[in-house]
Amino acid sequence: MLQSRPMTLDRPRPRGKRRGRIENPATLAANVTEAVNQIIWEGRKFHLRKPIDLNVRRRGLYCFIGYEAIGIEGYGRNEQEALESFADVFSATWDWIATARDSELGGEARELKRELRALVAAVEAA
Repeated sequence: MLQSRPMTLDRPRPRGKRRGRIENPATLAANVTEAVNQIIWEGRKFHLRKPIDLNVRRRGLYCFIGYEAIGIEGYGRNEQEALESFADVFSATWDWIATARDSELGGEARELKRELRALVAAVEAA
């Protein structure tokens, strides 16, 4: 988490080093489920083309968080664990499906690959 320092006349903010504002990334630092535009997991950022809303439901002792449009869901004993699980499953699905050749995939997997590629604008190191 960034800590801000007060601006003073004798120490102005250096130009060119501004950080863009990140709105609602699914990360350990920001536990959000609405208008998510980045998914950050294990050193990678998945930049989404448009913000998505994640579904949150509770059943017994568990919390489930998912994105129904692509059928990915994570779970845990609380919302934090469920977000981490969701990001892990999303990352693994990207590695397994979105990076595979079409010839290696069946019909449903090819459709999921198209949906993932349409959802993710870019993947970069975090």
